[in-house]
Amino acid sequence: MNDNKYPQNKDIIGMIENAHLLRKLFIRRSNGICPLHFSQVSIMKTIQKNENCTQTDIAEKLRVTPASVATSTKRLQKAGLITKTVDSENLRCKRLALTTQGKDILSKNHKIFDEYDSLVLDIFNDNEKKQLFEYLDRMILKMKEIEGINDGTSGPMELTVLLRCLMEMGEKKEINSPDAIICSDTKGV
Repeated sequence: MNDNKYPQNKDIIGMIENAHLLRKLFIRRSNGICPLHFSQVSIMKTIQKNENCTQTDIAEKLRVTPASVATSTKRLQKAGLITKTVDSENLRCKRLALTTQGKDILSKNHKIFDEYDSLVLDIFNDNEKKQLFEYLDRMILKMKEIEGINDGTSGPMELTVLLRCLMEMGEKKEINSPDAIICSDTKGV
């Protein structure tokens, strides 16, 4: 596509990168409104979906080390966002639950991002959103193929967690199963 009336590949990729950077600016700006780090949100969402789960359960679901989950949950507990209760059957095991404050802040976080996403994407009708999703999905599948990532993730947010882990590792790895990668740290939690 060298004809000037059509965008070049670099222009399309540049637009996608710009959209990513603009959303990162929003995230940075929203940090003052709802100061949860991405990894904290991931842990809290996991607890919300799996009430009374363990730190090991979270580590397995998010593909991070148990030590990083322990550090993160300690901070979340200190902030009053989660509770840890000793399991009556295994005294070394602690069950996690969101506090009322934790539920409120997670809800506030969702609301902020839902409103922003609506502002951005409501310029498209439902059919256009479906088309855009399908185009991006095809592009991401091809990019995963090129990078040797066969991860078995179930959706965009799960893939985001995996990709952030890969970025933190700073190296290209072949991922052939959801259990193939364990991040050693969850920054900012």
